[in-house]
Amino acid sequence: MNVRTRVLIVGGVLGALVGVGAAYLYMRSVPLVVDEEGRERLPAVQPARALALSLGVLTLLKQITGLSQPPEKERGRALKK
Repeated sequence: MNVRTRVLIVGGVLGALVGVGAAYLYMRSVPLVVDEEGRERLPAVQPARALALSLGVLTLLKQITGLSQPPEKERGRALKK
């Protein structure tokens, strides 16, 4: 198995675990609403909170993609050589 396949598998498993953990924490933090028919529903998410969460996820993804790049100071030194 090559490195890319291993990275994708590990990333997929870790992403699934983080997603299940986030869903569990979300379910514990919000009260369930029961409608007239007796079904449980989650309250609506405010658009501002959804936007803030989306921006946080995008920031996290940008940081992950930047892991392989050297810090700014080292990049400048490498160019001067």
